[in-house]
Amino acid sequence: MAETQRVQLPNGIGLTVSDQGEGPVVLLNPGMGMPQTTWQFTGVPQGLLEAGFRVISYSARGVTGSDAPPPPYDVPTMAQDAALLLDHCGVDEAILVGYSMGCYVTQALLELRPGLARGVVLCAGLASSEIGRLVNEMELELIERLGELPAAVAAFETLITTLPTAQLQDAETVRVWKDMLLNGPASWTSPDGRHGQLAASQSWMVAGEPTRERLAAIEAPTLVIAYEQDLFFPPKTSLAAAEMIPNAQFVAVNGLAHGGLMLDPDRTATVRIVDFCRRIRSGDRPTRGRA
Repeated sequence: MAETQRVQLPNGIGLTVSDQGEGPVVLLNPGMGMPQTTWQFTGVPQGLLEAGFRVISYSARGVTGSDAPPPPYDVPTMAQDAALLLDHCGVDEAILVGYSMGCYVTQALLELRPGLARGVVLCAGLASSEIGRLVNEMELELIERLGELPAAVAAFETLITTLPTAQLQDAETVRVWKDMLLNGPASWTSPDGRHGQLAASQSWMVAGEPTRERLAAIEAPTLVIAYEQDLFFPPKTSLAAAEMIPNAQFVAVNGLAHGGLMLDPDRTATVRIVDFCRRIRSGDRPTRGRA
């Protein structure tokens, strides 16, 4: 496959996909509204490629570059997209890395394709907070009333959750981010895409996911990462969920919020992810507990 191209899945959905490198496969499942190109700001693909992995990433249904069928979507359907993409790429074994909502998709993919995962990384997305549920409900209600989410509301929600407190208190930082969010490239193919992914997130949370049974069924070695100031997926809820996974390591990164994977100058989580993948490739099974 070319480095980046559109892939037409058997279910009729077209996705923008990047497939780079050679070696054991790592699939990157993106967060809500996260274009495939956003991964470059995390350093994860570059680190994995340099370490000798084949890296597959994509823009999920609804996100710019990919198709946005009418809403609602659900997490199992988005996981089916990921499974069909792996089929297209000839992959039957991979390390699965999920960020934010991509953690939901990763968990559903584990159920859909038993035996697929050599290892699992769940970064900033294992167990949602009450704030996360409230924001999701608010956005869906606004869409139902107005037809789409007002741009200023979307920008505010992104700012207040992505940036750590110190940056939110800096006027120039807020102004720069506000301009980027309101005037930069669109993340969504159409309003249907945002509505669809929000509905998928909501249905996952309303169902009480992730359940204790789902977490206990994860057999592959797992790395769970949380950020100290993440309002959506705080360390407390993530640690409690990680303790239900039989072979999970937990890492908390201080001083950062939900956007920490993109914004950490020290690449703390990126280094952990690449090291975890190296250890899985070598046959090492990381021990349970706090890493």
